[in-house]
Amino acid sequence: MTPEPQLEDRLRAALGRPQGAAWPDERGAFDRFLGHRNRRGRILAGQAAVVMIVALALAVVTPRLLPGGSLAPVTPLAPGRVLRAPNGGFEVAIPAGWARNNRMLVGAFGDTGSGVALRPERRAADTMVVVSTAVLSPAQYPGVVPGPDPAPAVTADPLTVRLDDAGSPLGRGRRSDGRPYVWQTRLAPGEVAKYAVAWPYRCDPGQACPPAARWRVLLVSGRTAEGPATGERVLRVVRRIVEEARPVTNALPGGAPGAVDLNVPPATGRWLLGSGGTGQGAWRASVRQGRSEDVFELAFPSRQTRPGMGVHAEDIEPGFLANGELGVFRDCLSWLSPQVGLMSGPVPENVTTVRIELAGRPPITVRAFGHDRPARWAAYVSPPLPRGTRVTRVLALDGAGRTVAESEHDPTLSHPVCHVFR
Repeated sequence: MTPEPQLEDRLRAALGRPQGAAWPDERGAFDRFLGHRNRRGRILAGQAAVVMIVALALAVVTPRLLPGGSLAPVTPLAPGRVLRAPNGGFEVAIPAGWARNNRMLVGAFGDTGSGVALRPERRAADTMVVVSTAVLSPAQYPGVVPGPDPAPAVTADPLTVRLDDAGSPLGRGRRSDGRPYVWQTRLAPGEVAKYAVAWPYRCDPGQACPPAARWRVLLVSGRTAEGPATGERVLRVVRRIVEEARPVTNALPGGAPGAVDLNVPPATGRWLLGSGGTGQGAWRASVRQGRSEDVFELAFPSRQTRPGMGVHAEDIEPGFLANGELGVFRDCLSWLSPQVGLMSGPVPENVTTVRIELAGRPPITVRAFGHDRPARWAAYVSPPLPRGTRVTRVLALDGAGRTVAESEHDPTLSHPVCHVFR
């Protein structure tokens, strides 16, 4: 019996088309390449990319496929450049001769902080490598023995990704550290490789962990419209990343407060984060967590004489978590004498204190609360502020006193403008 050709041989055969043969039209290639990605809910238009860059570099060598589909050990990384996706729970070294693809970062991952994209420094048509997270169909998940679907509800979710295995089973292997992966052996024209590495999402202790968290993968894909030589370069980069991508933040045991992967559908529900105030000024802060957006509510029981009264509700864009922002809402307690105002809002879960800076007065520091609730948000509420108080800036700090979120410039912060209850 003739042995089945290895993956590299298949790829070389697929790429070795006659000189001058036409490649697929580049129009729409970017959309096709991103077709496998999971998009969630409403996304804030124009949010900047949040990918943290530190130094690291790597010499590219041709990986070998060992028996069982595992990758051969690779040489240690030399100091150089690294791309880090904290919300995706991974970091990858930039191979020599490659650079980040800013256009794809802004277009695809700027709203989630869960992916990175690479392109050759030397121009090559429709050539890129993308690393991002997704929820993979549990029946295809790396390390799962083929058979009945272990989580049909997750598979049926329209946001769940499935690799193309029609007419060709997925390849299966393990990294040198034992982490399993699968790859797509049936590739579309222009595709060089598509791998999915087991990358479970680790929730913070006490948070409600969504059912899809354990089925998260790291997708590593490569494509090119150039010839076989460029295809070989792309394949080497993909295989190197598959073997060497490192888990960080929420891919490590215990999770990471504030590093939330928006490509993983959240647990849904409504939770009371905390309460405070006295008498007619007593308040209750809650969050409603949904599939596509969350809602922060500040309710005043003394004013809730009928439905819809005494509650200030604001949508929270999930991108706030990825982009290091916080909610800044101001309420006028006009029924009190003298009248006062409150500053409040949701903050990422790793925020412990909030500093409210005032014009002509010392800043006010308040503690964030709600960390013991299953929601992925914490919250803050200021003490009563006299009518006319001018707020100039709001900063959210972590346990070490570092600024992790800051209010966007908003002219209304410096004026006595606030939400007035009916």
